[in-house]
Amino acid sequence: TAGIIGIGVVASWSRGGWLGAMAGVGVVVFFRNRKTLLVMAGLAVVLLGALLLGSFSTAIVPSPIAERVQDLPQYVGGGDVLQQPVTDDNFAVIERLAHWVAALRMWNQSPWIGVGPGNYAVVYPTVQMPRWDDPLGHAHNIYLNVLAESGLIGLSAFLTLWLGTAAWLIRRRRQTASNAWANAYALGLLGMLAHLTVHNIFDNLFVQGIYLHLGILLACLESTRNEHVPAN
Repeated sequence: TAGIIGIGVVASWSRGGWLGAMAGVGVVVFFRNRKTLLVMAGLAVVLLGALLLGSFSTAIVPSPIAERVQDLPQYVGGGDVLQQPVTDDNFAVIERLAHWVAALRMWNQSPWIGVGPGNYAVVYPTVQMPRWDDPLGHAHNIYLNVLAESGLIGLSAFLTLWLGTAAWLIRRRRQTASNAWANAYALGLLGMLAHLTVHNIFDNLFVQGIYLHLGILLACLESTRNEHVPAN
């Protein structure tokens, strides 16, 4: 099953998905075996560094995947990238950066409470970058999107909820030590939360009812609270 999921993640061609998957696996391994995590982290750093520098053999990593990863540093140098001509190769990067700039401009209009939940597309025409007329519905970054719509107060509330959920999952995992299924389930949810945390830097995954799925999954874990596992 893990192999099929891995193939699906690679086939998605989503760099945010790849980074999220790495974060999710890292968190799961961290809570399962920290020695293994150190080895995996070292290998991941070497691999990522080699990919970014373009020095990895295509016999090991296919060149299309290497090229996708090599584009990641462009997200850091946002201002310079936005001045470049738009091509098929850099379209996805520049489009996201243009929406990040728009979100920051919205936030500047109302730093504390934002422009209002759900108003990103409404306000977008007043803050958009030239050539990028389509608001797309969100800022392609959940944190900037919340900041733009709900300001510092809203972002603080969101992060408090998110970190509180992570702390609750860690506590539930400890509480379910005698219940192998619930313990593994809690660990899996921690990995899912890590994936969402990282992937949401490059997108807004809370669409198509994903937040409902997340709520149901958390509720399923809570439903195991009153289960009593025999000592034997």
